[in-house]
Amino acid sequence: MRLEAATFVVIDTETTGTGSDDRIIELAAVRLEGGHIVDHFSRLINPGRSVPLPITQLTGISTAMLVGQPAAKDVLPEFLDFLGDSVLVAHNMAFDQRMLELELQRIGRSWPSNPTLCTLRLARRLLPGLPRKGLDGLAAFFRIDPESRHRALGDALLTAKVLRHLLESAQQQGIETLEALLAFQYQPYPKRWQDPLAWLRAVVLPRIPGEPGVYLFRDGRGRLLYVGKARNLQARVRQYFTGIEAHPPRLRQLMAALRHIDWQATRTELEAFLEESHLIKAHRPLFNRAQLRYQTRPFLRLDITKTKATLAVTTFLMEDGAVYFGPLTSRRQALALLDALEATFQLQRLNPKTLRIDDRVCPGHAAGVCTQPCWEAIQQGESSALACLQAFLWGKHNGPLRLLEAAMRTAAAHLDFEAAARYRDHLRILEQVTQRLRAVPALGQHAVVLVQETPKRLAACLVCGGRPIAIQAFPLPLEKARFETWIKAAQATPLPTGPVGYDKRETEMMRLLHHWLWLHRDRGITVPWDPAEPEAVRWQRLRKSLRQVALGQALSQAQNVSKKRA
Repeated sequence: MRLEAATFVVIDTETTGTGSDDRIIELAAVRLEGGHIVDHFSRLINPGRSVPLPITQLTGISTAMLVGQPAAKDVLPEFLDFLGDSVLVAHNMAFDQRMLELELQRIGRSWPSNPTLCTLRLARRLLPGLPRKGLDGLAAFFRIDPESRHRALGDALLTAKVLRHLLESAQQQGIETLEALLAFQYQPYPKRWQDPLAWLRAVVLPRIPGEPGVYLFRDGRGRLLYVGKARNLQARVRQYFTGIEAHPPRLRQLMAALRHIDWQATRTELEAFLEESHLIKAHRPLFNRAQLRYQTRPFLRLDITKTKATLAVTTFLMEDGAVYFGPLTSRRQALALLDALEATFQLQRLNPKTLRIDDRVCPGHAAGVCTQPCWEAIQQGESSALACLQAFLWGKHNGPLRLLEAAMRTAAAHLDFEAAARYRDHLRILEQVTQRLRAVPALGQHAVVLVQETPKRLAACLVCGGRPIAIQAFPLPLEKARFETWIKAAQATPLPTGPVGYDKRETEMMRLLHHWLWLHRDRGITVPWDPAEPEAVRWQRLRKSLRQVALGQALSQAQNVSKKRA
């Protein structure tokens, strides 16, 4: 049985003592289904004797409170009915089971045959680096606020919440079935490691998968120290344990405090980027310095809806018909890019953040280094400067870069080194920034971004308005039917309609999408994917795009599979 399908009943007892002649004075149980608490059971029990003062001081249960309460012979049958055939769970199951067995023997009932699970045993094996594995220690580690400690229902609820976290840890380590979990709690474990890092290296590292995802470093009290991402979790985490003495001081401090490693595998590297950003901003780990807060990032806004087209720097995105390029790293970078475009295309400056594009021939066409976009615009009676700028920003030609290179060489040949340096700086900022701008479609457009992250995995991302809307990984060769099913479901995602401004979280998602595409620029493509187009047209474009990244054979195999199934 898979863990998600199992039903757990978590119990706790309060007793008059720990001896074989002591009695249960309170019994509580919590039912856990699919990770959710769905029901509970709680009864006070009259033990037929007084409650010792130390027990009253610990639990708050006095002898007077138990007068008139039902005896064990009346409560235990109710409890067994509540238990049913569920898995019986307790923290330190040995104690609770022994006390319940004694009470059942007194009323002539036998111990039920339900499987039992001890959260203390699980914690010792899943979290051996944790110094305190009692309920209080685990609650602190998992950041659970305990309620009504040392009362049966409060402790049962706390144990149930701890169990949910332990089940997640078990699944991270490859334990997917109830049978495997029940066996795991009895496996031998190292009781004490003199070097916590040695235990992490020997026991935890081999369990980390070689998949993309995020990793979380925690100290002995469960505090989050660091969150990172990786395209290969095991390889990345293993780097921390190699040559620790040679690490920078701050990294050595991190490793000295490290006691526990969590991880979350993702289907794609892009999902790891997004999850890392979210976790860092949500928890602000002690050793993370970057991405601690959402930042305002500038964009280039190309407005061709008016009589005179303009190019401006803005930090507020609207679905207003303009084309946005970005996000850029900083305001300084955005203004430097604007200066470079002004000088290259000889645009008119309206204010420090806005340029006007006149109806004129672009310098690249006049110099003979920019032909097709400009010539087509001239033939149609349009501004070749605007056509050239649009084509350049969309990555359709590099004429302006060649123009700057020629101007730089000419200035240097005439010993005008100041002008040559200025051309060099413009060339550098255009090369640096525009390569990243070209990867993501403009606001309002639908596109599918495809990246071959590994030889056997294709990552697909549906982008709308520059935002990643849906992400999926597909094994190669690509199966057309599966891809089509995914894209149809993804397109059903409700999207905001304009004019709607984009918030900082959305622009951060766009920045991470840009970064992911830049890292895989030699293996990624952006394919327009208009839902209104016929399926044959979309797939013809997709086949052509896939061939550009040497994936044509994969799609061909997928088509053959689809034909056979049809």
